Amino acid sequence: MSTYGGSPAHEARQYWRMIWLTVAVAFVLKQLPWQGWGLLLRPDFVLVILLFWAQRRPQDIGLGTAFVLGLLGDVQDGAVLGQHALAYCVGVFLVQFFSRRLVMFTLPHQALQMLPLMLLVEVVALAAGWLSGRSPQDGWVFVSAMIATLLWWLVAKAGKMPAARSAA
Repeated sequence: MSTYGGSPAHEARQYWRMIWLTVAVAFVLKQLPWQGWGLLLRPDFVLVILLFWAQRRPQDIGLGTAFVLGLLGDVQDGAVLGQHALAYCVGVFLVQFFSRRLVMFTLPHQALQMLPLMLLVEVVALAAGWLSGRSPQDGWVFVSAMIATLLWWLVAKAGKMPAARSAA
């Protein structure tokens, strides 16, 4: 019997609806006309949602999904085609690689584990941009990764990550 009292197929459809709704909201938030400080501090909303679902539903969200969402993000940002795709694939791979380790921690500690991962993904995207001749963002990548980690924690808290232990 499923968690929701319905059939497993119904539960899977519900998850897919939620996944694509949150991905669509992330793309809309990324598309807003950010300017000035907001643009410098803006986290990668799509990355946050992608990593959340890659940890929560690894059987549904994998490298293929990360690659496609990365290509869509590249087109949306006007970035070099493949820049975000490469970074998102690295992020999803690492989240799924460390998934057993992540579930051992409470949610705040999971967020602390996500910070270096978010930073690495931002650096991979930045390095891919550098190789294509784009100018760097200086140290704002670290601030953006910190904000993305906080946003991931909020999303995970709202999603009540079932694998996270409760704080004792």
